[in-house]
Amino acid sequence: MRAAVGVLLVGVVTLAGALALVAGLRPPPVAPAAEPAVKLAVLIVFDQLRGDMLQRWQPLFRSDGFVRLQREGAWFTHCYYPYGTTTTGPGHASMLTGTCGDVHGIINNNWFENGLAVYCAGADRYELVPPLPAFPTKGKGKTSTSKEPKEIGTPERLRSETVADVLKEATAQRAKVFGLSLKDRSAILPTGQRPDGAYWFYGVFGTSTYYRDTVHPWVKAFNESRWADRWFGHDWTRYRPDVDYELWSSPDYSPGEGSGVAQGVAFPHPTTGGSPTLGPKYYEALANSPFGNDLLWAFAKTCIRAEQLGLRDVPDLLVISFSSNDLIGHTWGPDSQEVLDVTLRSDALMAEMLDFLDRQVGRDRYILALTADHGIGPLTQRSFAQGLLPKDLRVDTTALQNALNAHLNTVFATVSDRDGAAAKWIEAVVLPWFYLNPRVVKACGQSFEAVTAEAAKFLSTQEGIARVFTRQQLMGSMAPADEIAYRMKRSFDPLRSGDLGVVLVPYALPGKPGSTGTTHGAPYNYDRHVPLLVYGPGIRGGIRTEPTTPQAIASIFAEWLRIRRPKDAEFPIPTTLRETSR
Repeated sequence: MRAAVGVLLVGVVTLAGALALVAGLRPPPVAPAAEPAVKLAVLIVFDQLRGDMLQRWQPLFRSDGFVRLQREGAWFTHCYYPYGTTTTGPGHASMLTGTCGDVHGIINNNWFENGLAVYCAGADRYELVPPLPAFPTKGKGKTSTSKEPKEIGTPERLRSETVADVLKEATAQRAKVFGLSLKDRSAILPTGQRPDGAYWFYGVFGTSTYYRDTVHPWVKAFNESRWADRWFGHDWTRYRPDVDYELWSSPDYSPGEGSGVAQGVAFPHPTTGGSPTLGPKYYEALANSPFGNDLLWAFAKTCIRAEQLGLRDVPDLLVISFSSNDLIGHTWGPDSQEVLDVTLRSDALMAEMLDFLDRQVGRDRYILALTADHGIGPLTQRSFAQGLLPKDLRVDTTALQNALNAHLNTVFATVSDRDGAAAKWIEAVVLPWFYLNPRVVKACGQSFEAVTAEAAKFLSTQEGIARVFTRQQLMGSMAPADEIAYRMKRSFDPLRSGDLGVVLVPYALPGKPGSTGTTHGAPYNYDRHVPLLVYGPGIRGGIRTEPTTPQAIASIFAEWLRIRRPKDAEFPIPTTLRETSR
């Protein structure tokens, strides 16, 4: 029955369409076709904006926001990531490289490599610029900061060039490239190795010593204006009192919803972070509200004006990735009133962005692509209530790791650790990957293949597990017709991925039983489906049902900027891009 349910859930895209997507035939590096010149390419990312949301809530949108893009731009309703690990790092690395994690190397937000936990967009040899702000605390002369991250922003783990790198090369470094977000990886990964600026938010907007020793003067001025502090004590209330939020989403509180950063489970949501004064908790709550998007857009407008993007004799590239949609979705779930509210506010923000670009750059002088880095699964409590799960199913990976360790100790000769206790067979778990301890495997006297085969066999019997792939399987060939296997292979890198790839059953989530909130990262359509809207000169408006991927943006931007495609770009421009809807 589980297999039958899985077939129904992942069979949204037809086999013919799936084969077209995953064939992986890289387009030849032909010269771009003659198109109206653009002076600015803009990539807009709404983190976790699932593809169906722009259809579900379209009747509530303004005519000059998302609807304008749907009407005047090409709206691809069948846009899916072709790989399995649908998280923020891989999504942002894929859009402008035009390929997947098995090529560009960003297989997840975090992974285990050479015995160490690593971060997709950081390294420990860099520092934040400016440093983390300090805030006064109780007690004479005491201050505190947010916890200093171990790895600070850099794109060095990204192996493939992006459109940004090609644009810099084609213009002898004269083109300007900026990546802006609340999240560091979202600003870093799309903009390649040497943008003019990659900025993210940690109480102030900053960067790292990989890029600069000091921030741009306009960034310093923006931080000194204390723009980010204006929402302290300002409750997040519903944006549209004329809309019946429960009718279009769910009750104000549904089982499984979280409470954010001292924000509560229902409207209105305070934004102080539970603190009487400005500090790290406030900034966390700010990001976990629609006001985080408002802050980023104010920063982006400052960037566009100060750098005169799109107004020079060479084209520029700007990436704006809005993170608050994702943080809100994780907390309250995609069917919540909170996600409906931030989507309505995002629509209004999109209208303001388009109007600003029309006036600042010129209506026919820019190309804009809107997408998301991944989708999102429903709350498990909701999936259970709808009959999509047999119960509120959350898979505790720590318990799973302990059970696997005990099983391998039973099947194979127990290997004593240095303190005399039974050694741990599992070195790390970063879903979907289980990393075996090579020292223990070697000491047990069995082959690596025998151990991984036994581990996969055991994991396949555990509740909530749909498929398990061994390293050996993923290093071999996978038929595109086996969609889940093929997607997992496209997320596999032999130096960075684990020895076992675990896929949960559809709609199950990792976590302890009774947990709140939701997440993404699965190879199923609800996590793979994202919007793709492309607006610019030479593009006729209307719906396109042609299957495509967000990676097609790399080829689209390259053609409209009149530069070559990135070397690893393998997904072509959709054939229907310039066609009207039918």
